[in-house]
Amino acid sequence: MIYHRPSRISANAMRTIVSLYTALLIAGCASDHPIRLVDSTDTVLAAPLDHVRTALLYVLSSDGYPVREEADEDRVVMTGYRRETEGLWDWLLKSRFGVGRSKVEATVSPDSHDSTRLTISVIYESKDHLWSAWQETTPPPHRSAGLQLRSVKKALGLL
Repeated sequence: MIYHRPSRISANAMRTIVSLYTALLIAGCASDHPIRLVDSTDTVLAAPLDHVRTALLYVLSSDGYPVREEADEDRVVMTGYRRETEGLWDWLLKSRFGVGRSKVEATVSPDSHDSTRLTISVIYESKDHLWSAWQETTPPPHRSAGLQLRSVKKALGLL
């Protein structure tokens, strides 16, 4: 003969526990989206659009960024992560041991007949050690959007 003990938890207590669990689950999942830390600069340059675009592509590629040409939009220039070293170990440095990596997104648009609006955004990510995840942080001065803009101005002969 099997003896069943009567349940000591009443129906009201069970509903309270389920309601509390549901409220905690909803509160835990409801959070703000993380804010992107993007270093950005926007300026108008006294040069034609094609000259600014050529100078931008030159500066980014000479700084080690693999430039991806957007087929749909010739105003947007996006890069992959900057190549820190040439050779076989670059993927290991970027994916495992690296302490910082950056990529650039730029928009080039005509402002007037002989001037161009240039917006440069640098996304910089860093991590502490091998097993940590990449976190967006503000870029160091040698990777900032201001430095990229200065390099473009120098390539155009505006400095």
